[in-house]
Amino acid sequence: TGVCALVLLTSACTPEQMAFFRATSEPYEDVLSPDQLHTLRVCESTDNYGAVDRTGSFRGAYQFTRSTWDSVASRHFEWLVGVDPAAAEFWWQDAMARALWAESGSSPWPTCGRQVTA
Repeated sequence: TGVCALVLLTSACTPEQMAFFRATSEPYEDVLSPDQLHTLRVCESTDNYGAVDRTGSFRGAYQFTRSTWDSVASRHFEWLVGVDPAAAEFWWQDAMARALWAESGSSPWPTCGRQVTA
């Protein structure tokens, strides 16, 4: 969707786009702090939102499989179902990681999740 993130407060973002992003992502903002998200992202993808593992199975900054991405999206951000995690805007990747963490804690990230909670 052409939604702008709060961190991208530019003239390209309409008030409606900013309100939409706030309304849809706000319930998950307190799940992980920006520092915790950064720690998870660096561990999973070396802070690369376009990362794809060598098999093509794990995608984006938080190394989602397409099936996990679609499953989480279907419950929280239905317009992201079918979107390649590695191609999704960074703010939606962050929101999806927070939503999955809210549901399952660190378990989807068995190695890197321990670094976040340590």
